[in-house]
Amino acid sequence: MAMLLAAGAAALTAGSMQAQAQDAGSEPVILTGGVTFLTDYRLRGASLSDNKPVIQGVVSAKIPVAGAFSIYGGIWGSSLDKDAGGGAMETDFFGGVQADVGDVNIRARYLRLVFHDIDDLDFDQYEFGINAPVGPVTAGAGVIHDEYNGGGHSTYVYGSARYAVPKTGLAFRGLLGYEDGTNWDDKVNWQLGAFYTYKAVTFGIDYVDTNRYSANSRGGNRAKGAALFSIGAVF
Repeated sequence: MAMLLAAGAAALTAGSMQAQAQDAGSEPVILTGGVTFLTDYRLRGASLSDNKPVIQGVVSAKIPVAGAFSIYGGIWGSSLDKDAGGGAMETDFFGGVQADVGDVNIRARYLRLVFHDIDDLDFDQYEFGINAPVGPVTAGAGVIHDEYNGGGHSTYVYGSARYAVPKTGLAFRGLLGYEDGTNWDDKVNWQLGAFYTYKAVTFGIDYVDTNRYSANSRGGNRAKGAALFSIGAVF
């Protein structure tokens, strides 16, 4: 999933609303959802849409269970381009646990990534991550391990930073990641961008790049540097 997004793709925005549980006194279930249009779908810097536009959406639920701990799960989806070799659509099913201790967020998550029409590409993903404030910046770090259906695996580690300009709706973000395994050998990807949120809509622009070459359907490099644009709405 581009979750996270954010690791190599433009961030998918999501809004939230609280659906009060039917039993009086019980904890609320927090529902989130959003839809985003992007000019390219980059996973860790490499395009999964043949460097073409996509639309993505997510629906999830989080349930507080005890103190700072919550469990969550949901479905994320993206259109693709068959020319990229990944079928016409990707659907991710995810679930995990997180703890919010003050301003520090710690999470563990499992995803099942399903590429429709091409079963051999489906794989399992396990992630551990943390976000914490460092002065005015929110810093993050994490590790992701992939286990592929057809055999093989890869490991991806990343660090991120985000700075929100006070009282403006404007924020800046950056990411640096490293992947090694079956599909990529010593791949580095980086991302730098900005986004502006007005009410329920977020506009984003990011520059993404890698140190690797991978051909798209037209003989170009699907992992080359490019500016990406996105617009997302919450519901």
